[in-house]
Amino acid sequence: MTQKDEKIVAAAAEEMVEQAAKEEIAEELAPLHNHLSQMQQTLGQLNSVNQMGTQQMQQNQRGQQQIMQEMREFANQVQRQQQQTFQQLQQSLQQATQILNQSNQAVQSVQMLNQMNQMISQSQQQLQQMSQQQQNQQQLQQTQQQLQ
Repeated sequence: MTQKDEKIVAAAAEEMVEQAAKEEIAEELAPLHNHLSQMQQTLGQLNSVNQMGTQQMQQNQRGQQQIMQEMREFANQVQRQQQQTFQQLQQSLQQATQILNQSNQAVQSVQMLNQMNQMISQSQQQLQQMSQQQQNQQQLQQTQQQLQ
């Protein structure tokens, strides 16, 4: 496997990991998005009710404080989930790197085995040549002895 092939494999693995992470983030954020929409609707309702009077306004302020607290908690939750997803992405990238390194080692092992096979083949050929030369010498000696 050439370096170009290894780079292509590495880029493909990284792209797959990145795509999986994006999908996972989207899945995790979908319920949070719905929750945020509900909170925004509630906040809109509270704002319209706010015009009804002082007592109603105080109730709305309490409701708004609760919503703000929920929104802060929501923001903190989103941040925690983003950090977790980022850590998972880092782990996935590390695993992909390890897999690529293992693949490289396997490729190098195969290349070494191929070189050893070539050396064995060359040695066998040399042995065959030596054996043939020895046979030729024996035949030559036999021929010389017969001629004498």
